[in-house]
Amino acid sequence: MEFITREITSTNWLTILIVICLTLLATARGLNALRFSDFIMLFSNNKYIISYQKPNKLSSLFNIVLLVLQIASVSLFLYLCFDVFKWKVIPDQITLYFKIVIIYTVIVLCKLLIEKIIATIFSMDPIIDEYLFYKVSYRNFMGVLLLPINIVFIYAMQPSRIVFTILLVLLLILNTIVLISFYQKNESIILGHLFYFILYLCALEIAPYFILYKLIK
Repeated sequence: MEFITREITSTNWLTILIVICLTLLATARGLNALRFSDFIMLFSNNKYIISYQKPNKLSSLFNIVLLVLQIASVSLFLYLCFDVFKWKVIPDQITLYFKIVIIYTVIVLCKLLIEKIIATIFSMDPIIDEYLFYKVSYRNFMGVLLLPINIVFIYAMQPSRIVFTILLVLLLILNTIVLISFYQKNESIILGHLFYFILYLCALEIAPYFILYKLIK
């Protein structure tokens, strides 16, 4: 009997990752179908924010599942950037992906923890909790949006630098619009503490992603 060597393609681990992401998405829907329906419509109306903001806790299982999905999906998108932009990478693709996951996770969780500490120190828990829920919800939604994009680039379409550059710019614009919309809503509070607000933007909204870029690179 002759043994036939089975060829393992480089997309096998990506397929497993995609299945895990889809399972997380299905889990979120299974936890609360009505809430998930409102969440999917997040960019078309603010019903989700209004309905679930005040009674919500970031530590709820629904948010945790979507946050894990965000981390997996965004990290996969960043991983694909390495191939598209021809950045120098370590030979092991899986190791590179998990390196991105770890760095991105640490930065996201550290930002949340620092913001909660600041809220407690300055007795700003209500406004910071509202801000964190608002920001995390939209970024979770962006993670969901990136999932089908990642699938197309892995299985159906060879991504180009132009396409990825456009996507990166669009993601930056969307993230900026989300933040500005919240800042406008709380304009009076921000203007009263303008110096601390600018310091916050530099330290917790700009610097972490610059650090993420430098660490991954």
